[in-house]
Amino acid sequence: MPRVEPGRSLGGITVAQVNRTDDPQGLGRITVNFLVDGALIESDWLQVMSFHGGADYGAFFLPRKDDSVLVAFADGDVNQPFVLGSLWNGGIKPPVVGAERQQDVRVIKTKQGKQLIFDDSKEGELTLIDEKQNKVKIDTANNRIVVESKGEVTITATTKITLKANEVVIQNTAGSVKLDLSGAGLKASGGPNIKLNAAMIELN
Repeated sequence: MPRVEPGRSLGGITVAQVNRTDDPQGLGRITVNFLVDGALIESDWLQVMSFHGGADYGAFFLPRKDDSVLVAFADGDVNQPFVLGSLWNGGIKPPVVGAERQQDVRVIKTKQGKQLIFDDSKEGELTLIDEKQNKVKIDTANNRIVVESKGEVTITATTKITLKANEVVIQNTAGSVKLDLSGAGLKASGGPNIKLNAAMIELN
């Protein structure tokens, strides 16, 4: 951006457009284009403000190329700009549509469509979902947690996995159920009885 005399101050803040985000030093900085006298002027690498941050921790949300951002100047010095945050406008819409829905729903959404959705309405849910519709949903109204996968679900533990409930149901709608205990033993115990029901049962 244009250089000015040392010590000269510039009041206020300005809007700019993100140009580059590939900080060569990996510091999470960006360059922006300022509109000055009808011409686009590219800035140096600017720091981006975060609501929480420190050494190797914090919230990291880097604007993307062509996003609209708000730029301020440290101590009013035009030679010390930094990015306050992003702006939505007529061409860049927010990820939550509709004035009524915007009152209750808060979203963190990536460019590819991965979302963390906080629905704070009376029957609202907390949902983690990706662009392929794999999801984890906390259904507060019905006291349920739902895990949905378009492919496989794998649960791995180093020591023990415990399933505990008044009723445990394993339901297979097609194919077969395989219990592979080739490297371990099996112990099954019940109350008054254990019931196995099938057209044919083989025990070896």
